[in-house]
Amino acid sequence: MIEIHKIANGTLTYQDSNHRYEWNNEKVDKSVSSVAGAYPVSFSIPVAWSAALIRKELLASKEIAGVFDDADAKLAWAKAICKAPDNFTKKAGATGTSVHKYIEDLAHGLTPALDDDPAVAKCQQSVGDWFKSNIAEVISVERRIYSERYKIAGTVDMVAKLKSGKIHVLDWKGITKKDAGLKAGHVGQLSAYRKMLEDLGDQIDGCTLVRFSRATGEVDPINFTNNYPEDLAAFEAALVLSRYKPAAEVF
Repeated sequence: MIEIHKIANGTLTYQDSNHRYEWNNEKVDKSVSSVAGAYPVSFSIPVAWSAALIRKELLASKEIAGVFDDADAKLAWAKAICKAPDNFTKKAGATGTSVHKYIEDLAHGLTPALDDDPAVAKCQQSVGDWFKSNIAEVISVERRIYSERYKIAGTVDMVAKLKSGKIHVLDWKGITKKDAGLKAGHVGQLSAYRKMLEDLGDQIDGCTLVRFSRATGEVDPINFTNNYPEDLAAFEAALVLSRYKPAAEVF
């Protein structure tokens, strides 16, 4: 299925099967979320995280005694253990998708059922309660937009008027621990959406990232508005970095 959206001076199309955006029939090389992943990250962070998950799997394995029928069996066991980070990421992504869909249904005035998985249902319930307590009016949900300024496209999860009267761009992110540090890419993503919407003539007063613990469902909403110029400048730097390719010269 291909979506077609008329925006300002052109046409944005989006194909969900491969997450492909096109602007006036030309492929958009970067999405907002892909740029958010271009922020510099310490190499030690993902390595330590992966090592911790693999260690946990090793300790839980009943085959750790090391007795295998042959080398192939030993290799298969090692590969299965090393898939722990990938399996964790997929499960976290599935939880995030379920929560997003639940909130999207609430925003459309529906009464969605909670997930059969108690852990996922707990997250949906907590985020849903926050939504009902803080949102006065939903302005848009899952809105596809394109920036002629940055030549990028993206999907804004939600724009809503809060009960404070302020209009905010909102997103929902699952975290492993409530005290997890705020990711620069998440801040940049929302800041970019704010600027893109402002360029289209929308009034936006700020951004709110609603984080939730995948373990407990506890909600940790974060508002970042006062640092908007710096947050946007950081995103613009990440955009340059995401498109940067070293140019080799003949010696």
